[in-house]
Amino acid sequence: MKFEKQQVYYVVLAFVVCFAIMSYWDTGAGILQKIYNAAFPFLIGAAIAYVVNIVMSVYENLYTRIVKVAWLLKFKRAISMILAYLTFILSIVWLFSIVLPDLISSLSALSKIDPTAVSTFISELGENKLISQLLQYVGKDADLSATLTSYGQQILQQVLAVLTNVLISVTTIASTVLNVFVSLIFSFYVLANKEQLGRQFTLLTDTYLGRFAKNVHYFVDILHQRFHGFFVSQTLEAIILGSLTAIGMTLFKMPFAATIGVLVAFTALIPVVGAYIGVTIGFILIATQSVNQAVAFVIFLVILQQFEGNLIYPRVVGGSIGLPGMWVLLAITLGATLWGVGGMLIAVPLTATIYQVIKDNVHKRQLSQKNSKSISKANLRAEVEED
Repeated sequence: MKFEKQQVYYVVLAFVVCFAIMSYWDTGAGILQKIYNAAFPFLIGAAIAYVVNIVMSVYENLYTRIVKVAWLLKFKRAISMILAYLTFILSIVWLFSIVLPDLISSLSALSKIDPTAVSTFISELGENKLISQLLQYVGKDADLSATLTSYGQQILQQVLAVLTNVLISVTTIASTVLNVFVSLIFSFYVLANKEQLGRQFTLLTDTYLGRFAKNVHYFVDILHQRFHGFFVSQTLEAIILGSLTAIGMTLFKMPFAATIGVLVAFTALIPVVGAYIGVTIGFILIATQSVNQAVAFVIFLVILQQFEGNLIYPRVVGGSIGLPGMWVLLAITLGATLWGVGGMLIAVPLTATIYQVIKDNVHKRQLSQKNSKSISKANLRAEVEED
């Protein structure tokens, strides 16, 4: 077997590249990490622009329907962008104005906890028959009180340590503020020139990818559909669940109704596990006031989630994600392991995109096989008729 000179060059080049990667792996990884750190604010800015664009598109459509004067239509982009950012800013301010006071009062109550209070907490729980039976299997009140007190003090120490580090680390705060500022400015540029950026992306894809450009556009379209559908439907479903929670707690005269309603809505943005996070936080907050009401809150929210999950969720979310529950749970677990809470939000629509691509490809291949089989049968029949 003879090797051509060009093939020998390829083998030598591959060997040199592999040797260079092995020798300078740490250096290359450090350079890539620096590039990622420098580009991270711009990635966040692009993500902010994508989310804000969902609201901004609504304002642009409303502006086009309402305003009919030609010279006023020139300000559609600027006015819609300002309204979209104001919507998010006011929502965040409103959220913190409701949640922070109750959280601070609850944390101050938890910081004053002692074994006697925990014993009272356990005794109040023991008044419930089901919980008292459960406590018999767990252990005595004193042992359980000491355990809960120890865990509570450890958690409080960790929270205080984090808060202290945040307050004293001026460099970190300044860096974070700078990154947020850069991300917001970049998101402004992206939204202001989104059509031009879209045309440039299409031009570059068509020019350099050739016959693969169609597949790239197809993947990007599905990715956009899944992310857009996920954010819109999940946000609407979370608002409905949070509103029903606040209304129900108000009717049953439970404490922290508005705060827990907002927290439940916020955590419900995370599919599957978000509801359990909201129940846990709400139980802890109400337990600082009344244990019996905390237990009643858990029962109420479980019933509400069953009603919402079976009647409201299918109608609101429907097939916007297009991903079976088993794969949603797997995506959330992997996303949380890799990137935390942000990974949980990104993993679901990303997995839904991959799932849809594979599903379409399988359908295409099956259709192609059926067509080839039908053609083969037709040819076989023609041959038989000729014979």
